[in-house]
Amino acid sequence: MTSIDFYILGATKQLDRLDFVCRLVEKVYSEGRNVYLHTENEKQAIWLDDHLWKFKPESFIPHNLVGNTEQPDAQIQIGWQDHPAHHSDVLVNLSGPIPTFFSRFDRVLEVVIQDEAVLEQTRQHYKFYKDRGYEVTHRDLRG
Repeated sequence: MTSIDFYILGATKQLDRLDFVCRLVEKVYSEGRNVYLHTENEKQAIWLDDHLWKFKPESFIPHNLVGNTEQPDAQIQIGWQDHPAHHSDVLVNLSGPIPTFFSRFDRVLEVVIQDEAVLEQTRQHYKFYKDRGYEVTHRDLRG
């Protein structure tokens, strides 16, 4: 069954949330895992695509946007519509609605910031997962 992890940040800005996502992806990538970043929209996907290349100059995180033919099997993919068929390992969900395909993944990661819209959205996600019997873990990083 899919396990769900909520990373709770003390930050209030979307940029801080996306910076944390880049660090999280770097960690998950270093473990040899496949990652699919499901974004809110194309604009956010393109921003993450660009930011993953430069957020940490000494880091190398090979990735691409879903549909990119240069690296169709990249270990890290970013999209906002359908999920890449060959990924089923780790899903980082940044979208409002929970993707209908979330249960195909071993793990789902949700990143929470102290923004009322994000808090409300992730509260709904938490309730959805718990009501369906999924194992949910909180990682409170506000300290």
